[in-house]
Amino acid sequence: MKREHTYHIWPKGLDFAEKLALLPKFAAERKMSVHRDDYQRHYVTFNQYESASTGSFDEFLTAIKKNPRFKSFDIEIFYRTEKREKAIKFQIRFRGDKIEVAIESSDDDLGIVAHSFIREEFGLSNPSFPDVDQERAKNLQATIFLGRHFDDDSEQPAARLREFLLLHGFKVVEGDKYHAEPIPEKVKKLIDEQAIYIGLVIGNREHLWLVAESAYARGKGMHIIMIVEEGSNFHPSIHGRDYEQIAIEPGHVEQSFIKLLQEFRSVGINGL
Repeated sequence: MKREHTYHIWPKGLDFAEKLALLPKFAAERKMSVHRDDYQRHYVTFNQYESASTGSFDEFLTAIKKNPRFKSFDIEIFYRTEKREKAIKFQIRFRGDKIEVAIESSDDDLGIVAHSFIREEFGLSNPSFPDVDQERAKNLQATIFLGRHFDDDSEQPAARLREFLLLHGFKVVEGDKYHAEPIPEKVKKLIDEQAIYIGLVIGNREHLWLVAESAYARGKGMHIIMIVEEGSNFHPSIHGRDYEQIAIEPGHVEQSFIKLLQEFRSVGINGL
């Protein structure tokens, strides 16, 4: 069986040469070693202009030890007993932003032990995210239609909200400026193409445009979140009490950010 793990956290200043040198020892303790007839691969990229394929694992370790600012590496090492009663293959890739570890062995218990060994010796882990609420899980695409007023009062909070969403990996689209008429077809099409509708309600005034958009989005089965500034006249009893609503103080759209993340984690966003 081949088991693969990807890691995004490791100790600052991790000495890859020192830790990778533990692999032959792990194999030797189980009476396995490298045999020259078996395929091995050791490849390192030093920078955007230079890379190397080394002839042996020891040569590879020396290369990354002498060039600690290398950009990436990719190794594949096969260990086995003399008569092939037991064998294991390590594939380890470092890409700057992640470490990928794939271990293949006919003895699955050995593969599990090897993964645990590497994880503990290298100090590897991953960010911890809250679990999706299975009762609310929707596994939505990371696409948002942002409904808002197009005026000076809404421009700055909308810009901050848009930047927050973009930095978290969402695609954010907006419609046209307000029209005192039904929603234009091109705006409907934009709404149709997104998975989430976020309405930003700013100021004590008429919000009929946002009500119409959110009602249309609701009819299309979209996930709707309304960010409502305190003191506005947006009443959930009138406009839909089952919308997810986040209250903010005037001029403080950032107060919605934590609750937005909690909502996204709760319903599940694909890829994020």
